[in-house]
Amino acid sequence: MVGKQYKVIITEPAFRRYSKTILPYLKKFFSRKRAMEIQQTILEISKTLEQMPSRGSKEKYLQHLKKEYRYVLHKESRYFVLKLIYFIDEDKATVYITDFFPTSMNPDDIVS
Repeated sequence: MVGKQYKVIITEPAFRRYSKTILPYLKKFFSRKRAMEIQQTILEISKTLEQMPSRGSKEKYLQHLKKEYRYVLHKESRYFVLKLIYFIDEDKATVYITDFFPTSMNPDDIVS
């Protein structure tokens, strides 16, 4: 039985964080080949939300907001742990990724 298919959209703030924070980090601390593999893994994690958007844990730092934000964790090393933060719009069958948040950063900097 195939479940409901969701569309996954990466928001502009999430794309900016990825471009300005995550990519430079990957380029600095990993080989080009390894950085590309990590990028592919992050993309694959995003894609899994098409079938199972509720699989992520609730994001406690965003509980005060009206939407229910969730996250999926990607741990590459103890120095590079990334939260893919998102919310689900059931009416539109869409998952909006709002941030690629390095867990080493201050939680107050999460983009919602």
